[in-house]
Amino acid sequence: MAVKDAVGRYGEDLVARRLEQDGWEVLARNWRCGLGEVDIVGRDGGTVVFVEVKTRRSDAFGGALAAVTRGKLGRLRRLAGEWLAQQDAVYADIRIDVVGVTIPRSGAAVLEHLEGVG
Repeated sequence: MAVKDAVGRYGEDLVARRLEQDGWEVLARNWRCGLGEVDIVGRDGGTVVFVEVKTRRSDAFGGALAAVTRGKLGRLRRLAGEWLAQQDAVYADIRIDVVGVTIPRSGAAVLEHLEGVG
C-alpha cells in the first residue's frame, strides 16, 4: 500500500471511530459506484450523512479542507443520489459533511468536521 493510501485509510478509520463514539451509525465505508466513491455513509440521528474525509500530513498546501472543491461537492451530491436510489429504505433528511484530518509530525491528529457543506 502506498504511503498516500495508508495516510488516507488512517484518516478514514479515525473519522469512522469518532463518528461512532459520537453516537452515529456507520452504514457504509468506501461505497463505490460508476460515479466514484463515498468515504463514509452514516446516520446521525434521523439524518443520513455522506462524509468526505480529507487527510493530510501538514497544512502546507492549504490543509485538508482546501482539497474539497465545488466540483468535488457536485460529485458528492450525485453519489448521494445514487446511494439513496439503491436503498430499500426512504430517508427524508440527508446532508453532506467534510472532515479534514491533519496528522502532525508529533502529537495527536486534528479533526475538523464541517456539517452541511453541500
